[in-house]
Amino acid sequence: MGIGMRLMAVSGQFYPGKEAPLKQKIEEAAAIARQDEIAVRPVRALILPHAGYDYSAVTAVKGILSVDKSRIKRVVVLSPSHRHGFYGAAAGRYDGYWTPFDAVQCDMNALDNLLDTPGSPVKNMPEAHQDEHAIEVQLPLLQYFLNEFTLIPLVIGQNNLEQIRRIANALAPFWGPETLWVISSDFTHFGRSFGYLPFTTDIRTGLRKLDMGAIDRILALDTKGFYDYIRETGATICGHAPIEILLALLDKHPGEVRAELIDYTNTGEMFRDFSHSVSYAAISFSEV
Repeated sequence: MGIGMRLMAVSGQFYPGKEAPLKQKIEEAAAIARQDEIAVRPVRALILPHAGYDYSAVTAVKGILSVDKSRIKRVVVLSPSHRHGFYGAAAGRYDGYWTPFDAVQCDMNALDNLLDTPGSPVKNMPEAHQDEHAIEVQLPLLQYFLNEFTLIPLVIGQNNLEQIRRIANALAPFWGPETLWVISSDFTHFGRSFGYLPFTTDIRTGLRKLDMGAIDRILALDTKGFYDYIRETGATICGHAPIEILLALLDKHPGEVRAELIDYTNTGEMFRDFSHSVSYAAISFSEV
């Protein structure tokens, strides 16, 4: 028995809060995304951005369009925690998440198993979900493009590599062809407002090089390499912990998936202003 429905926190801000304009916004993004040829594959996981739809929806849609939706019955969404500091992973025992399109029902059996297993690194922390946008913004896009699915939503705190592997082990039973994993993450947040200015000249080139250094390690499925890269560069990739969990899980499935960069952009390029820029990428992990 859940604690009720998780209410929308950022509708009308990150995306339209009413069904009709939300559908129109998604269809506009899809029209742009479909200008690229995107092959449909047996995708098992995606890294998708979670910014406002005006900035990142096209990139996110390109990722989702690569999914063979015919077999997806459940979605695991792992998001960073933008407002609450904690270790481990946070579930909420919500019955579901409301969106302008209707409710997405949570897989309560899965959440109960995660929360009730002795020693589980997943804790019941509904407060970590209440105002967290990084799960919420994914759901209307997934509802629009996928068939009906149940949801396992988890907010991930800051963790060392040992704890990352513990969380990956706890989530391992949910790795399967009928479950799509969505890792909600933007990439580098650059600028004085983010407190991150690793370079001040040729920012466009430096920013792309910085992001691609992280993306190359993801594409190589290099858990330790990606983990170390974040610590060595200070790259402000907000969802690095969820990405690390996915990579740690894939360590247990060598040769099973191939990672592919589907799209990369940043707001510096969008608006020709690199004094303040956030990067976005869509990366798929499909069966070999």
